[in-house]
Amino acid sequence: MKTFKINTDNLIGHWSTNQIGKFLDQYQIWKDYHNVYNCLIPGIINIQKSKTGIPSFYYGDIHLINQCKEPIVAIDCLMEGKHGIVEFMEYNTDKHYIIFANESHLSKIDLDLKINYTWVTYYFPMCQMIDWYNSPWELSFYLDKEYKFNTTKPMRFVSTTGLVRYPRTYLKDQLLEKIKYKNFIFRYSGVDFGMPADQFDVKKFVPGEFDPYAGMSTLKKYNHSLGWSLPIHMYNQADFNLVVETDIDYEYGFFPTEKILKCLISGIPFVLVATPYFLKYLKELGFHTYNDLWDESYDDELVYTKRIDKIVDLCNNLDSFDWQANQSALELIALKNKCNFLNLNRVIDAQFQQFEQAILELVGDTNENI
Repeated sequence: MKTFKINTDNLIGHWSTNQIGKFLDQYQIWKDYHNVYNCLIPGIINIQKSKTGIPSFYYGDIHLINQCKEPIVAIDCLMEGKHGIVEFMEYNTDKHYIIFANESHLSKIDLDLKINYTWVTYYFPMCQMIDWYNSPWELSFYLDKEYKFNTTKPMRFVSTTGLVRYPRTYLKDQLLEKIKYKNFIFRYSGVDFGMPADQFDVKKFVPGEFDPYAGMSTLKKYNHSLGWSLPIHMYNQADFNLVVETDIDYEYGFFPTEKILKCLISGIPFVLVATPYFLKYLKELGFHTYNDLWDESYDDELVYTKRIDKIVDLCNNLDSFDWQANQSALELIALKNKCNFLNLNRVIDAQFQQFEQAILELVGDTNENI
């Protein structure tokens, strides 16, 4: 049996909190489960976290990565995805990189990197939020996470977006130009472009200088930042959430973050600004969306500007949607999505199997343990 060891010591104490180490700990739990419950026959490869073996680096530590003399290195990109391409393109081409990332539905052609690499997909933020929001040993467990369907909403929708980026600014401009009603909350980098909503803030920012990664005084010891909070009081002001995901103008990839996960956890209905087929990929994970209640064809539109046009049209159409008459259907979707978090072990099972296969293919090119 060949042994494949990954050394995560380089990540200990790093602000990225050693996510590859956490991934390998989860992998070992998964492996032990199968060995006990499914009586797995030992395979031809043993993957383990070790103080020796291939080194690991945070994806942005370009200088350290390029200084490393090892032929294979692991890259911690587990909270990120293909928008790490800028950093990847600066890596030396004399190594093989195992890139651990929170992104799927990519191809070698899509990424078009100039390096040799193995891409390992793992929905790390999803696993993190399942743990944080459901474990009584985590601060986020005590957050109010219940969207209330049985109250009249003063706002049609709520939308909260953090850092300023051109595609998000384009959405804001199109929305403000074409939306036909005024009762909505649209917060962009701490600035209200709809109705005032600063009364819902748990931390005050200078308008235009919003930082979603900011810790909150004594809550820093729990690794709790604004990005991981859940603004349920703001959610409960609106009929739906206009979710603006991290990646919205690419034509490929599936990069689920806390932005959509908060809707799935709380149950608030949503319209999603993201990459094409994002809703389709959510359904592949077992989640439900609203195609039986309203038009979600925007999910199939490849051109970003046209996709925004369809989304803004839908936001206008939802002003006349009968929310009260469809309350039961909306509640059922919310319940199904909450229950689906209990079944995501099958998704993680598939990802660990793909991880093993990727490492097996890599080790297959060598005759010695790594």
